[in-house]
Amino acid sequence: MSAASSARGTYRRTKWGAAGALAAMLVTFFATGGTSSAAPSQATIEPGQGLAIAQTSRVDPRAGALPIGPTLGISIAGHQNQVAQASSQAVDLGVLGTTLGSEGCDGSDPTLPADKQPKALQVDSRDPASAQGKDEDETALPVPMHKHALANPTPFGEAITTTAAYGIPGVLSVGPGVSHTYSGLVDGGTAREAKATTDIASINLANVVAINGLHWEAVWRSTGGGPQAGSFSIGSVSIAGVPIPAQDPVSTINQINAVLKPLGLVIDPPTARTVNGVEFVDPLGISVVPSAQRDVVAATLLGNIQPLRQQLFDALLAQDCGNASYITVFDIALGSITGAGSFNLILGGVQASSGEIPRNQFQLGTFSLAAPAPTGTSNSTGVLGTSVKPSTGGTAAAAPTASNPPAANAATITPAASIASKGKRGGALAGVGLGCLAFLLALAEGDRRKMRRAQREIPQFTV
Repeated sequence: MSAASSARGTYRRTKWGAAGALAAMLVTFFATGGTSSAAPSQATIEPGQGLAIAQTSRVDPRAGALPIGPTLGISIAGHQNQVAQASSQAVDLGVLGTTLGSEGCDGSDPTLPADKQPKALQVDSRDPASAQGKDEDETALPVPMHKHALANPTPFGEAITTTAAYGIPGVLSVGPGVSHTYSGLVDGGTAREAKATTDIASINLANVVAINGLHWEAVWRSTGGGPQAGSFSIGSVSIAGVPIPAQDPVSTINQINAVLKPLGLVIDPPTARTVNGVEFVDPLGISVVPSAQRDVVAATLLGNIQPLRQQLFDALLAQDCGNASYITVFDIALGSITGAGSFNLILGGVQASSGEIPRNQFQLGTFSLAAPAPTGTSNSTGVLGTSVKPSTGGTAAAAPTASNPPAANAATITPAASIASKGKRGGALAGVGLGCLAFLLALAEGDRRKMRRAQREIPQFTV
């Protein structure tokens, strides 16, 4: 046998092996070009991402630029890919909480330890218990407040926070409020939407101005062409008991400011705006501004009571140095309304955004990757829980009033349609796998026989 024919015989099996591997690759490519029957079908749209944030109010006295006031009624809901999360917090004490949670000046226990302060109720769709929703009453403060949060694998997250009325009778009072947010797939998984709303029953300023039924709303539906809008509305307004038109909130607030400005108060009307793919509706701000009449009266009163104030505070500090925290807060609050600082009461304020997750611009080829599966514990039973069915238009719900506070659940909840189906064994991939396995066995058998033949051809020597 010539050397050339020997070489051809040596590489013949290698060529057959390469040809078989190439054939297997081609079969696999064409067999899996469509949707695999072994993988569960996904929602009719990609989950993408979304975020919605709402609050009911924030009391914001400041010394210089330092805000020390608490924020009430915070609701946050968001989702990304298959994971949804939600957070409901009745009160965030902010800097005030840090101050009250610090060790006493004499090494004693904090006035309000961190573990006793109000906490947010947070849920995650990777926790199966979150799909049915969780509820808590706020027990850290002696006022009725409620927290609700839900997150399921649709994905869909929802938070609802209800806050109580508060204020100083005859000066300023704010009625009960509800903040409500959700983000995820709605309408049985056929639409992606984020929405945030805030409702406040009433505001009363010095028993002169009464505003009822305040409503903020921001919605961003990133499928099907919208809606993507924000709005602010008022149910009714009266000045000194006389009703005035409330259809145009900006015009109405301008009339109110004409009455309040001599008292040193100004209301900033909310505006709706879209910035970088986020729909904002600004809060309504009530600010203390300079007023010659008020400042003269305040200066006279403070000048007369200053000696008594100093003696009282010295006695309180001598009794317990921990009273310094209360004195500091009192001084900041008093100074904010008498010209030494600033005072703002911020009501409402919502934002919402939703959309697809940007693709990796460095990804090569014509194939796209499926959305990654969520990490951690996942629920394998499919879609659980409920989904919000958004309003389709028509007449808005009646505005809340002081005697009829807004309901805790402002949206209609309907069960979500199933958006996933179970896969099955077998199919084209099973045939390709079995074919490749048989081909490998044939190659192994060929190698075994060739080695046996080579062993028989080795010369045997005997001594």
